[in-house]
Amino acid sequence: MSNEVTQKITKLVSDISSKDSAGTPGAPRRTRRTAGATVEAAPVGDPTGRPQVGLVPGVPAWRTTGTLSALQELVEVSETVPAVVARQAGLSTSELHSLRHLMRGPIGPVDLAKVLGVTSAASSGVVDRLVGHGHAERRSHPEDGRRTEVVITDSGRAEVLARMTPMFESLAALDATLSDDDREVVERYLRGATAAMKSLMS
Repeated sequence: MSNEVTQKITKLVSDISSKDSAGTPGAPRRTRRTAGATVEAAPVGDPTGRPQVGLVPGVPAWRTTGTLSALQELVEVSETVPAVVARQAGLSTSELHSLRHLMRGPIGPVDLAKVLGVTSAASSGVVDRLVGHGHAERRSHPEDGRRTEVVITDSGRAEVLARMTPMFESLAALDATLSDDDREVVERYLRGATAAMKSLMS
């Protein structure tokens, strides 16, 4: 998901949360710290513990439930994590995203620019920096010597795995705690949420 779409999703959910807050004063809130500032999360419900109902104009069935609050938090964290991980690795966010895509296989410069959502010139600069780090290299295309492709190196693969493996291990352990019935419900919810977010892209 591009940064622009993620920002739109986060703004949409935040706007909804703001309307929720205005409709129910005194509802319990949670706080979290983002970029050095304390940010209040959306209230989970009213003081009685019941979910808030009908606080989104045009969506009378809206309820600010624990699941929607958790989904909002997931969207916001997914937006901030890449920048933090990239900084820890001494890379830009675009460089980290490039390595993630290159983990799946070689990519041509034009295709890399498309998946990053940047110009060909900007993509070329990203590749130059990755080559300078020793994390990627340019090679002639095996079927067309006039074309080049970008390939991740062992160094680049090791960098991605070192930064991302702890998260993958935690997610695998979490998934292992689910029963087949639980997993079916979670998958249906997440796929539905993804479809709702993708509707912003159409």
